[in-house]
Amino acid sequence: MAWWRIEELTAPWLSDALGSPVAGVDIEPFARSGATVTVRVAIDAPDAPDLPTSVLVVAAAPSWRGSDHPFRRLVAFHTLPQTGAITTVARCLAAELDPTTGDFWLILHDSGRATVGDELAGITRGKAQLVIAALADVHTTLADRTLLPGTITEPTLVDRRGLGELYVRFVENYGEQIAPHALGVANRVVSSVESMIAHQRQSTSPQAVVHGDFRLGNVLFGWSGTRRPITIVNWQHAHWGSRATDLSTFLGTALDPRMRREFGVTLLSAYHRIVGGDLEALRRDVRDAAFHCVVNAITSWADSIGARTADTERLWLTHFHRACGYLIDLESTTSPHAATLAAATDLSRAGARRHPAPPGVLTDDEPATDGESHTVVSPVDEGPHPPAPGDGWNETWYLDVADPTAGVGASMRFGVGPDNPTGWFSLTVCGPDLPTITLSDPDIDLAQVLAGAPGTVICTVVDPLAHIHIGVDGVGHVVPDASAARSTVGPEVGVRLDLHWYTSARPYQYDLTRVYEIGCMVTGSITLRGEGLPDTPIAIDGPGQRDHAWDAQNWWHTEWYWLAARFDDGSHAHGVDIRLPGIPPVSTGYLQAPGVPIIAIDSCSMVDADTDGDAITTMTFALEPGSSTVTFRALGQGPQLLRQRSGDVAVMPRAWGEFTRSDGRRGVGWVEWNTGSPNL
Repeated sequence: MAWWRIEELTAPWLSDALGSPVAGVDIEPFARSGATVTVRVAIDAPDAPDLPTSVLVVAAAPSWRGSDHPFRRLVAFHTLPQTGAITTVARCLAAELDPTTGDFWLILHDSGRATVGDELAGITRGKAQLVIAALADVHTTLADRTLLPGTITEPTLVDRRGLGELYVRFVENYGEQIAPHALGVANRVVSSVESMIAHQRQSTSPQAVVHGDFRLGNVLFGWSGTRRPITIVNWQHAHWGSRATDLSTFLGTALDPRMRREFGVTLLSAYHRIVGGDLEALRRDVRDAAFHCVVNAITSWADSIGARTADTERLWLTHFHRACGYLIDLESTTSPHAATLAAATDLSRAGARRHPAPPGVLTDDEPATDGESHTVVSPVDEGPHPPAPGDGWNETWYLDVADPTAGVGASMRFGVGPDNPTGWFSLTVCGPDLPTITLSDPDIDLAQVLAGAPGTVICTVVDPLAHIHIGVDGVGHVVPDASAARSTVGPEVGVRLDLHWYTSARPYQYDLTRVYEIGCMVTGSITLRGEGLPDTPIAIDGPGQRDHAWDAQNWWHTEWYWLAARFDDGSHAHGVDIRLPGIPPVSTGYLQAPGVPIIAIDSCSMVDADTDGDAITTMTFALEPGSSTVTFRALGQGPQLLRQRSGDVAVMPRAWGEFTRSDGRRGVGWVEWNTGSPNL
């Protein structure tokens, strides 16, 4: 069979290619580069139930006039047996390459709707960690050269003369738009490129199949409910080489300069934790590979000749300037990034991204003095947000308190989601001498809750980012067995809460998703009405925290382990260990203490747990920087129950109790374990 152009794609052709009957196709554009064009094909195949509902078809761009070598690499990469085991790479269903003409096609598994990385806007720190974890997984999986065909093992050839000709055209095209300092850097790279390549090939840098053009535009971020949260695409430059090439390309071009200088060390250490080896050698290898960023900016501009727009012209110039700035930073002995890649001797100290902690609460017109505005929470974000496009919009408010003196812990969540678009509410009260009591309402009116209207729950922002009041008055149930919270329901209990959360720590804005957390002191009362329960209100005066999250991602499908602890010296530890399918674990969080800067956590790993169904007895987390551990022992079981309109019940195991740090500090707080329940 021979078919080489997207416009000629038909149902009979797809039937032949896939070996199964396809009755009809619906084609929509997906992506286009200088060399290739990709379309998404929705498949109507009633007689072939095993076929996916849609595929991606890739072929040569009609305007491409260059070598067929990229296509040979692309087909060779996707047809590797090992590639099928990498969940962040689209699985190949069929492929063909005409050796005489170099024409080709690929049919790839479609993971669903996704967003291409925005190379001009950049990337958040949280998503950058996901991408680095995905890259490290590819490198560790494809590290055996003996299993690779020659098409992949052949190096990418770059010669000074050819690069020089492209560089002259690049400079003529952009003219005075190019910053003078960037010209100086690029001149040195172009004139010395052959010796730089020779030096890199003579090194002992660990080798693997590398992407060869690992920039943000070659990464897809899956929408809510898709099969892959991250997909790495456009492997036409894949070859056997130094793993550091991909890592250095990403650091030098995907991140804006400020993020690179502040966060590069964290990404470097995150990659190192997965691949292992010598950390100092990795820093050196990344430095040695940095020149590729400049080379790629020039050659990518040249390759895009058939698909240039005003945006792509701006893109390649931005890449060029970022790459040159990256090399300048590496040469500077005063650059924080140079210290990261060359001279840092204490990773834990270098990896601690420190933020000033001024007294009081920062507002949006009081930026952090070190420029890390991502940690500054805006008071405007205390309120609800307009839903983003898509079917995965979630917005939740969460609050908890742990009062060991009163022997009570309480936590609650309320918000909106795909299955409860007007609002839902879930509350748990528990303690060592109290049963687990839950109150769950799948059909609240969130707008009325936030307006303070009478109902099961009211939420009043008394002073944005400083004071919030929650009132609850409803009927809950005893959960006789917290380990089977989904299926065990006991007698009714009247529940009334009158609690105030007063900010006692600096609000912290995450960027893996849109969420901020605030450490608090909580006062007020909890009244329980039922047999065997206290007959007077329980006075509450203890530590707690609250958070507010909103995003167009249905994060409930993700598995995670989370802790929020306040220690007896007034310090806080907040962290989450996230387990995404097909990607090594990623984590985020922070350490906060009175009078000292916040330290963002490089690694929060749940290393041990004792659980029984929906009950959590103990958990241990390992935190970096600092090589410390935090061990949790439960005093009360507080599984979150969400009863949905459909009648399904989703459960998130949660508990409050005592924390002990490896340095002896003790505290209280909450842990949770989201199992990625499909019901949530």
